[in-house]
Amino acid sequence: MKKRILAVLVFCSIVSFSLNARSLYDVSLGFGAAYSGSWGSGYFDEMSDTTNWTVGGELSVRVGFLQTQAMIFPVQCGATGEGALLIGFAGINTPILGNLLHFEFGLGASAMYVLADNGGTTSHYKLADESVSSTADITFWEAVQQSPMYVMVGFGTDFGSVGIRVRYLMESSLTLNDFLDSPAKWNVFIIQKNTLSLALSLKMF
Repeated sequence: MKKRILAVLVFCSIVSFSLNARSLYDVSLGFGAAYSGSWGSGYFDEMSDTTNWTVGGELSVRVGFLQTQAMIFPVQCGATGEGALLIGFAGINTPILGNLLHFEFGLGASAMYVLADNGGTTSHYKLADESVSSTADITFWEAVQQSPMYVMVGFGTDFGSVGIRVRYLMESSLTLNDFLDSPAKWNVFIIQKNTLSLALSLKMF
């Protein structure tokens, strides 16, 4: 009994220290680079290939342990198509050592928007099954429902108003519709693509 009480007191002390070590909320803007290689033993062997890299930006809002994020990454679709991958996450941001180290986890939905080009291709969404749908035919929300979900796991550290984030952004085999309709929610962790992201964030307030 005494050991249980001691364990509870230690846990409460850690939580109290973590909560007191950082503000209740913050809003941050960030930018960085993301690397997508072929998953396997040679994942990092393709880092010299610039086509596997992209830059991106993000907006992050945290209240207590809860966090929402919006990320955008420019993408090249085909020979002339240019667009953006949009990902929105909702999850947790929990301190491990106050501001020195914290853990991030989130689930998110995505949409890939491709701009119109001079060749006559109209603006469209690229969906999870590799098909395309014109923005005139489906709404943004419908595109999100038919696009891959993402799982995010990462760590971060803060030095005053500046932070560094290292994350794995993992593309799920499920779309948002699949996730909502499936009784086996754990299938969202069946991953088909991994992206390593390194970002620098600036706390706005």
